[in-house]
Amino acid sequence: MARRLPLAGLVLPKAEHVADIPDLDGLPVMALVESARGIANARAIAAAPQVRRLAFGSIDFAADIGSAHTNDALLAARSELVLASRLAGLAGPLDGVTAAFDDAALCEAEAAYAASLGCAGKLCIHPRQIAPVIQGFAPSDAELAWARRVLGASAAGGAAVQVDGAMVDTPVRLRAEGILARAQGTPALQGDAK
Repeated sequence: MARRLPLAGLVLPKAEHVADIPDLDGLPVMALVESARGIANARAIAAAPQVRRLAFGSIDFAADIGSAHTNDALLAARSELVLASRLAGLAGPLDGVTAAFDDAALCEAEAAYAASLGCAGKLCIHPRQIAPVIQGFAPSDAELAWARRVLGASAAGGAAVQVDGAMVDTPVRLRAEGILARAQGTPALQGDAK
């Protein structure tokens, strides 16, 4: 039935168990994880064959565990969604919304924080949030300059390459490549094809 409809995918709210994820004839599912149980089962949910992305329902999650909706209070849950996504070969999860939709600076700062943790996007609740979210996920000028220095030094070769006094090895090069990919609007970690 689902395949006969003109749908690109399905967002499944309140995802808590693999059994919650419907098999819709191959239709991709974005699992919105919004509870302690969902976070506890995030790795299994992400590994389900129909799941293509995780998203964080941070406001409902904070209410579920009785915490404040702050970066410190939500760090462990965000990090678990990033790890679950990576282990399942998915692109990074989408971070939860910024409730203050008229505060562009806060929205941008929260997007930048989510990007620093490995999230690959952010849910928006108002069109005014789109530009600040895009800006928050864009690498800074300093990050771009560093990435270019790293890749330039790597291309120049040599057994021991240093940039800014630090050793450059494969993980550092990959991080630099990811920063440049983000600047071009390409997800740094697109995940494996499921």
